[in-house]
Amino acid sequence: MNETAHSEDILLTVPDFSLADSIYILESRHSNDIEKKRAQEEILEKIKMYNMGSLYKILCEDKKLMDLDKSLIKSLEEKNNQKLDIINAKIKDAEDNCGDLEVRTAHYSKTIHFVRIGDKQKSLEELEISYQKTIGSGYKLELLFLGIRIGLFWHDSKIANSYMKRAEDELAKAGDWERKNRLKVYQALSKLVSRDFNGASQIFLDCLTTFTAVEILTFDQLIFYTVISSVLTVGRTIIKSKLLASPEILKIALQPDQHFLLEFIECLYYGKYSRFYSILVNIVYLLQKDRYLHLHHRYYLRNIRLRAYKQYLEPFESVTLSEMSKSFGLSTNFLEDDIVSFISSSKLPCKIDKVRGIILCNTADEKLSTYNEIIHKGDTLLNRLQKLSRVIQV
Repeated sequence: MNETAHSEDILLTVPDFSLADSIYILESRHSNDIEKKRAQEEILEKIKMYNMGSLYKILCEDKKLMDLDKSLIKSLEEKNNQKLDIINAKIKDAEDNCGDLEVRTAHYSKTIHFVRIGDKQKSLEELEISYQKTIGSGYKLELLFLGIRIGLFWHDSKIANSYMKRAEDELAKAGDWERKNRLKVYQALSKLVSRDFNGASQIFLDCLTTFTAVEILTFDQLIFYTVISSVLTVGRTIIKSKLLASPEILKIALQPDQHFLLEFIECLYYGKYSRFYSILVNIVYLLQKDRYLHLHHRYYLRNIRLRAYKQYLEPFESVTLSEMSKSFGLSTNFLEDDIVSFISSSKLPCKIDKVRGIILCNTADEKLSTYNEIIHKGDTLLNRLQKLSRVIQV
């Protein structure tokens, strides 16, 4: 393996997303003291192992997550400067005595160094220098992928989306199927972060059999995100064919610690609503612990309840509150309040007869309303076409 190829392999190892997960646990209000203590120990271990002086200062001075150890930061900065001096000397030697290949390789090392120690700004600056010196499309794409990962590591959607667009443009020039498949995972994760569960689901489902983007997600994480996004958004036929019949999902979900994911899918699909709600408690807990999804856990909880209610009510013209509350394992008062909140926001086409304790379903009215809306839009389009035709004739 030549030195440049070796540098490309190392590019895939940075930034360290397990470190980002630990940082989230340390700063999250959803973490208990034991979890925070363990996370802090893991972070400090990696900071010392990789001399991450820049990240240490951010955690201590900006985020106030740790107490600054002056002797430690001094040691880290000295080691960082020594490493940087060595890299700069290699760059100078390559520029004076070697060819473009050696110069690029030295700059890749500098990029990796800044990413590894947690210097966001210098990482991006050096990444751009490396990119300008790179000729091959494959190496350029790896640098652009790194830019996306830097954005995701620092929760900077602007940076991630900027490099995503550049990677899409670069891939449009080159038919690199392996990297196209990897980019899909990046795109799906970006959509997940921005709360586009439907868009994320479509891509994740497509990536199950071609997944190779292990630098950004583990396969277990891919399965988790696929299930979470798909159960919320896709139709029952897709749930059956792409989730319940998926060998990839079944392989992971049949593991004892992941079985709840399969049960989550099955309970919604087969209408086991009481058990579905019990598992949902664990799902929401995991969303709160996830650094990508924690901001969306309330949104997810509300909308997955809405989906379950819609599915339950769809076959009925009317159903008693007591019967429905029994099916869901909820108190009648909670269910009534929940249903009312969805009705008032026009999410559920129902009415509640409080005297008789009955939910009256208006699914036919909803279909008629949709039909009338389509007719209205069609009439509007025809009128515009007729006006355009008269203008053209004149």
